[in-house]
Amino acid sequence: MTERNEAQLLARIQAGERIESPEEMTDDYRQNLVHLMTMQADSELAGGYGYVPWITKAPGVEEKHVVAQIVKDELRHATVMYGLLADLGVDVEAHVRAHDEAFTMRVEDDADIGTARITADKRVNIFYYPIDTWADFVFFNFCMDRGAGHQLEDVRACSYGPWVRAIEGIFKEEKFHIRHGEFWVKRLAEDPKTHG
Repeated sequence: MTERNEAQLLARIQAGERIESPEEMTDDYRQNLVHLMTMQADSELAGGYGYVPWITKAPGVEEKHVVAQIVKDELRHATVMYGLLADLGVDVEAHVRAHDEAFTMRVEDDADIGTARITADKRVNIFYYPIDTWADFVFFNFCMDRGAGHQLEDVRACSYGPWVRAIEGIFKEEKFHIRHGEFWVKRLAEDPKTHG
């Protein structure tokens, strides 16, 4: 796109218009959009993979069911995001195939990776860390989904219409995850056995 087209796109966005198709985008807009959406998609998938072991380790049948639902939600979120990326021309199948094994890779608990990329996928770095105990799962769920909620609030105001609409369903499910985390943080705080 020319500078004129870029200025027109920016003017539309500043006027509150939503971008609905790749044909309306500049190369820079599309590139940044793909980067941000890939970070969310990869984080949803890697996060879901990290939760899988807690289906069998959760304390009680009801919690096993809840964890399985959270895993299902995270994989659904990844599917939605990868679908949006495919609409932008990304070869999603090739991307996931190239990184699928890496999505399960975790660092040691005491690793300090900062902002370094450990693998070539685009997940948020917190998803490189293991979840070793039920309390870890609870606090990870409590903190990460709360942080994701803030990020999703930003997306709800973004200029790319398909992403805004897709986020509504994801946002509702993340609220459920937050409530689950809040319930368990309170429960652990009230349990004398969890006080060290």
